[in-house]
Amino acid sequence: MLVFYGLKLKIAHELDLNEDDVQQMTQQLRSGIVAKKTAVILEGEVECDEVYVVAGHKGQPDAVKKKGRKSRRNRLKGARGRGTLEKEQPPIFGMIQRGGQVVIHMLKNVQQATIKPFIQSTIAPGTLIYTDE
Repeated sequence: MLVFYGLKLKIAHELDLNEDDVQQMTQQLRSGIVAKKTAVILEGEVECDEVYVVAGHKGQPDAVKKKGRKSRRNRLKGARGRGTLEKEQPPIFGMIQRGGQVVIHMLKNVQQATIKPFIQSTIAPGTLIYTDE
């Protein structure tokens, strides 16, 4: 974030604009880029898998206190088993088309009801899907 703040100051200085105006402009640019991003449709042979990332509340001591637990030390692992967003161990679901594009998405959990709509909107019908299940 410090790098971005420095960049924001540099842009404001170069264009002789207020920092707040530059902040608003960059937010509009980011949202426009995300909004115009075309939907990726994977086909052919696609591999699907999930990974669990210990997220925690890094840099947010108030959120840690609100959860009622002690802050984490470096290299302290999360609870074993499948994680959820509520357990601060969200699943990151990934799909890769062999020899093609990659799609990743953070999900609340990895239950069929959560994953199925995401797969149906991203993978073309008739595609050969490889999973570990």
